Amino acid sequence: MEYDVVVVGSGAGGLTTAFTAAKSGLSVLVLEASDLYGGTSAYSGGGVWIPGSKHQKALGISDSKEKARKYIQALLGNYYQSERIEAYLDNVNPMLEFVEGEGWVRLVGVPMPDYEPELEGAGIGRTHMTADFDGNLLGADFDSIRPPIQEAGLFHSMQIAPYDAVRMGAWSRSLANAMFAIGRVSEYAWDRLRGRRGRRMVNGNALVGQLFKSARDAGAEFWNRSRAKELVRENGRIAQVLVERNGKIVPVRARVGVMLASGGYSANDDMRRNLLPQASQGWSLQPETNVGDGIAMGVQAGGKHQTDNASNGIWVPSSSFPRNDGTIARFPSLFFDRHCPGSLMVDARSGKRFVDEAINYQSFGEIAHSKGVGKVWMISEAPAVAKYGIGMVKPKPFSPRPWVKRGYIFEAPTITALAEKIGLDPAVLTRTVEDFNEHAARGECPEFKRGYSSISAFMGDPAHGPNPTLGPVRTGPFYALEVRVSTLSSLSGLEVNASAQVLDEDCAPIPGLYATGVDSNHVFRGRYPGGGVSLGPAMTFGYIAAREMARQAQTLPAAQAAVG
Repeated sequence: MEYDVVVVGSGAGGLTTAFTAAKSGLSVLVLEASDLYGGTSAYSGGGVWIPGSKHQKALGISDSKEKARKYIQALLGNYYQSERIEAYLDNVNPMLEFVEGEGWVRLVGVPMPDYEPELEGAGIGRTHMTADFDGNLLGADFDSIRPPIQEAGLFHSMQIAPYDAVRMGAWSRSLANAMFAIGRVSEYAWDRLRGRRGRRMVNGNALVGQLFKSARDAGAEFWNRSRAKELVRENGRIAQVLVERNGKIVPVRARVGVMLASGGYSANDDMRRNLLPQASQGWSLQPETNVGDGIAMGVQAGGKHQTDNASNGIWVPSSSFPRNDGTIARFPSLFFDRHCPGSLMVDARSGKRFVDEAINYQSFGEIAHSKGVGKVWMISEAPAVAKYGIGMVKPKPFSPRPWVKRGYIFEAPTITALAEKIGLDPAVLTRTVEDFNEHAARGECPEFKRGYSSISAFMGDPAHGPNPTLGPVRTGPFYALEVRVSTLSSLSGLEVNASAQVLDEDCAPIPGLYATGVDSNHVFRGRYPGGGVSLGPAMTFGYIAAREMARQAQTLPAAQAAVG
C-alpha cells in the first residue's frame, strides 16, 4: 500500500488537502475512522472566513489584506504569530480560486459583520456561506457522507439553509415565499417517496459534499472504518501510517507526506477534562471519533501540542435531548431563537440575565465561563416561539406541544408558574422579565447592549424595530429551554509552521508530517474574528501543505515518489 500523500481525517481541511494534492498529480489516500466522511465540518454552518475576496467585491464591499491584518492584530494582541497569519492572508484567496475554479466548491458572499466590529480593521462580508449542493451528483457515495444534525432540518432529513428558513417561515406573507416553500418540500417529498433521505445538501454538509466530489473526481482514494494508529519514521522522516482496518493493522507508505486532519479531541473525555475543564458542564458536538488521534500520533512522532491559547475550544450554547432510538441529540443555538425578539436568557442559579444573548457563540461561552455560568434557561413568549422557534422546536406551522410532552421544553401560563416548574425563585425571575420588558419595548438594553453592535443586530430579525434583537416577553404561554455552554470543537493542537509542517520541541519541522484544522494549533489562538474562522484556516493550510508536498515530490528520487 503506497501513496504519495496519506490524509488522516475527512473534514474540510483533510478534503481540501486531498483535492489539492490529487489535482497536483499526487496519489492520495484519505483515511476516515468512522463509517461516514465529513467530520465536524458536516455538522457546521459551512462558513469560511475570507478577507478581501471576489465575492465581497461582488457585494460592493471594499476590503484588503492590510485591513484584515490590522483587525487580527487588534484581536490577538500577544497571541499574534506573524508568519502563520501572513501565510493565511496570502493564500486564502488563492485557495478560494483553486477550489472553485478546479473543483465543485461554490461559496456565496453575505454581508455579515466580523464578530468584534468595534476593533480597528473589522470588516463586513468576510464570512462566506456554502451554496447548496445536489447530493445526487455523489451517486452511491452520498450515503457515505455524514448527515447534518438531524434536528437542524425538517421532518426526517430535509436540510435547510438559514436564509431559506427565513423565506419558508414567512410562507404565509407572500405568494413567492409560499411557492418557494412548496417547491422545497416537494423536492424533499420526492426523495422520501424513493426511499432515501433528502438529497439537497446545505451549509457545512454541502461543503463536505462539494469537497468530497472534487477530491474523488481528481483521483483521491477513500477508506472509511480505517483508523490511523501510529506514524512510522524511516531515515528521519515520517514514511508510514499503521492503519486499523477490518480488524487488522495495515501499513500504508506515504512517499511524500502525511496530513493530520482528524478533527481534534472534543469527544475525548479525558482530554476535555485536562484541556477544556470549562466544558464539563456542557456537551461535545463533535462526532464520536474525534478523540485526538492526530494530535496523539503527532506528539508520539516528536511534535509539540500547544495549549497556551486564549481559548482551547470553540464554545456554543446548546441544548440536549434523548432521541427515541436511544441516541442523544445535541443542538447548537447558532441562528434565530436567542438572537431574535421575544426571548431572554438567565443564569440557572440566580434567575438573572448575565450576557447579551445575541452575541456571537464564542464570546457567549467565554463570558459564561468568566462568570461561572454553566446552566442557562432560555425564556421565550409564545409569539416568539411561533415565529422563530426555540432550540430544536421549529416555528409555525409546527407546534411546541410534542416537545413539552417529551420534557425538552417547559410551558406555563405565567412567568411565575414557569419559574416554579424550572426551579427558579418566582419573584426574581418575574423581576428579571419585567426589567427586561421595560427596556426591550423601546429597543434598549442598557446593561448588556443587546443589538447595539452590528453583528448582534445582524443576527436578529431585520423586519423588527427599533432593535432587531429585542422585544418584550409578555404573551403567554411562556416556554423555558435548558441550555449549556458546549464545545463545538477543540482548538489547541500541534505546533506547525507557515507551511503546515508539524514542529518538534526545538521548533524544527518533522520531515513528512503536516497538520491542519484543529489537529494543528489554531492560527488565531482561540480568538474568534468572525464566522468561518475554523473552516477558513483548515482549508487554507490544507491547500498550502498540499502545494508544498507537490513541490517536494519533484525533488524526491524516482524510487521514493511517483508523481503524475
